[in-house]
Amino acid sequence: MLVNVENVSPIKKKLSFEIPSDRVSREIEKVYAQIRKSAAIKGFRKGKVPQPIIEKYYSDKMESDVLKNLVNETYAKALVEKKINPVSTPDFESGDLKRGEAFSYTVTFETAPEIDVKGYAGLELEKRKYVPNPEVVDGRIGELQEGMAQLKVVDEERPAADGDFVMIDFKGFLDGVPFERGAAVDYMLQLGSNHFIPGFEEQVVGMVVGATKEVAVTFPAEYGVAELAGKPVTFEVTLKEIKAKELPSLDDDFAKLFGPYENMDELRARIGEVFEKEELQKIENELKDAAVKALIAKHEFEVPEAMVEKQQMTLIENMRHNLKSRNLDFAKIGTSEETIRAQSRDVAVNQVKGSLLLAAVAEKEGITVEDSEIEDRIRDIASEANKDFEEINAIYSANPYARDTLFMQLREDKVIDFLLKSAEVKEVDALSEKQ
Repeated sequence: MLVNVENVSPIKKKLSFEIPSDRVSREIEKVYAQIRKSAAIKGFRKGKVPQPIIEKYYSDKMESDVLKNLVNETYAKALVEKKINPVSTPDFESGDLKRGEAFSYTVTFETAPEIDVKGYAGLELEKRKYVPNPEVVDGRIGELQEGMAQLKVVDEERPAADGDFVMIDFKGFLDGVPFERGAAVDYMLQLGSNHFIPGFEEQVVGMVVGATKEVAVTFPAEYGVAELAGKPVTFEVTLKEIKAKELPSLDDDFAKLFGPYENMDELRARIGEVFEKEELQKIENELKDAAVKALIAKHEFEVPEAMVEKQQMTLIENMRHNLKSRNLDFAKIGTSEETIRAQSRDVAVNQVKGSLLLAAVAEKEGITVEDSEIEDRIRDIASEANKDFEEINAIYSANPYARDTLFMQLREDKVIDFLLKSAEVKEVDALSEKQ
């Protein structure tokens, strides 16, 4: 068998195969013999069908089976011998298959680029200084206060205002005719929340309890119900009740609601500690990202489209999962998978470049991950999920891809730590745009 390897580009190879005629003939005879054993043709017993009849009725199956057998045998063997690892689905092209003639076929696929990684020692990086932010602490206390707020019916006679919760009855009309699902009784709506059709809430502001008003609005052009999308409608709205938020006082009793705190100073201090821990972790992550970006900036190379597409799918699925956890989807936030795919391409390209470069540094510096380190990480994952180690470890043991992914994550972390040890890090008040 002859195998020729052609470098179509730094990330694409073409393998050309020529299988000798005697090997082709043997495989054809072998496949026909297998077919004859089970061939069912009227007038002949199984296993006794003459060869010309077999070839007449089963030539297509023979060709399919022979091609599969020859390619499976020669392609896999060539990849091992040539030490080539495709990262894309191979594209096969074959010549004619004939008894007594050599058979040729080609395979084209993408491979990871060969990177001569350099300049990774002494990276010049900026690290943002941690600065306490009392406004953030105030904001988080405000969120706690909002979370403990209670709705109280407004007894005084006053018009509804932004921020109020109003109970309304409404009925919608399209061209004077009530439309389906356009009515509700005792519907609670927060004015200013923008949860209703644009323009609706603003017209309820100023109404008083017991009043009825006609509200005219236009459904958005992208509204989910085609019959209403972009159409002007009217609603007959009756205001039945106004409720307002009543916030608890920010006193020592409020502080005691959230833990072993004697007063607001202790609660404020604890919130400040949590913010500091979060910010320091964020700053550390920024520094690690900066190290990878600096490494990318020092190397110019192509990346396989298959790896970019795979990374894009990972980004899309992660976003889909995060939205689902908040009862949202792409449509609800006004986007689509196609839009996200286009917007995420540059991010995906850089993530693939970063992974390839970190892997190259790991290979050059002999950085690897021990089984004990993988086990420790699985223990952490089990603890974070409040699961038994044996249960989570069994999942990773049964899924080689998941374990390989964990290995690569841990190795990348070790490589980044290696880069930071030799980096020249300058502390700054704010990161420059280059980072």
